[in-house]
Amino acid sequence: MGKRSRKRRYTIAFLDSTTSIIDAILTNKGRELLAKNDGSFQITKFAFGDDEIDYQLFDASASDPDADVNNLPILEPVSNESVALNYRLITLPQGSLKISKLALSPAEATANFGDTVRLDVSTENGEDPQGYSAISRDTDISRLDSTKTIPEDGIATFFISTGLNAGSKSGTVKVDVTGVNTGARATFSLTVSASGTT
Repeated sequence: MGKRSRKRRYTIAFLDSTTSIIDAILTNKGRELLAKNDGSFQITKFAFGDDEIDYQLFDASASDPDADVNNLPILEPVSNESVALNYRLITLPQGSLKISKLALSPAEATANFGDTVRLDVSTENGEDPQGYSAISRDTDISRLDSTKTIPEDGIATFFISTGLNAGSKSGTVKVDVTGVNTGARATFSLTVSASGTT
């Protein structure tokens, strides 16, 4: 019986370091706007996160301290905004010694259809004298009277409209709040009851 020869095929490729490929998908709201095909779909903001990274694996005593961190599997992008980007990447001002965080009061709320909800924001371990920006992930459930507010005595206030003043939908919506100076972020969860129910 003769020996079979197996040919090996090799492919050589060069990575172009001037470009990067990012695999991203739209949130449910983004797909809804895209499906309308009326020009309402426009990407105005995006964010990066590192939800899959476990920084406790960093070992300063090892010859390659971040080897275990770099070898973690990368998560596939998901369109469910309630589970995506729980740990967003931020850029801290130069010279920062502490990571600032936002305090929301309340942290979450339930409202009747048509109610206006008050949300107070302050910064811990830092200052945001230029204020805070906020965005509702679904403007059919909740809308903000202003997407930016300046603090007075360290506390800033957003007013969130629901019901007919927002888009006439009920359900649960997330409102993302960001400190302009610190880059600190927090998410407020609001559940709006259906029209005519409590």
